[in-house]
Amino acid sequence: MRRLASAILVMIAACGGRIEGGPSGTSTSSDPSSADVEDTPWGQRERIPPSGPEDGAWGTWQLLSVDGPDGKRQYDPPFVELDLHEDGEAYLWTCSEGPTGQGQRCPYYARHGCLVGTIALAGETWRVQFTTRDGSAVLARGDVVTEPSGDITVKGEGVLHPGGHYRRVAPATREGCAP
Repeated sequence: MRRLASAILVMIAACGGRIEGGPSGTSTSSDPSSADVEDTPWGQRERIPPSGPEDGAWGTWQLLSVDGPDGKRQYDPPFVELDLHEDGEAYLWTCSEGPTGQGQRCPYYARHGCLVGTIALAGETWRVQFTTRDGSAVLARGDVVTEPSGDITVKGEGVLHPGGHYRRVAPATREGCAP
C-alpha cells in the first residue's frame, strides 16, 4: 500500500500536480489564466490575491484615533463609523450618541451625515470611495491598510481623515444609513 501511494505521488509530481483526463476524457486541470500567474525566480506560480477585507475585515469599524499634524496619534476624534460590506458597498456616518471607542455600534437613529460608496480592490490596495448621490463628485476616498493589531488605517482625503485608525466593533450592518 505504501508503494502504491508513493507511486501515485511521483506520477502527480511528474505531471506538475495536475491530473489530466476526467471520466469522459475531458481535462480536469484548472490552469490559471495568464493574468493569475506571475513569474518568480523559481518559475511561474499562481498569483495570490492581497490580504484585505476578504480575510475578515468586513464589518463596522469605529474611528479610534487620527494622526495629528505632528505625526502623533490623537485619541479624541468625532464618533465616526465606516461600514464595509463584502458585496462592495461602503457607508460612512457620524454618530450623535455617546463617545467613540466604547465598542458599541452607533444605533441607526443616531447616524447622520451618511455617505454611501464602494470598497474595491485597486491593484493590490483596497480603496473606499464616497461620491455625491448622483455620482458627479468624489466627497472622500482612501486606501485601507491593515495594521498588525488587526485594526485598519484609512489613508483618506476629502471628508476621510488622512490617517484615521479604526477598530472593528461589529459585523457589517444590514441597516446602512439614510443619506
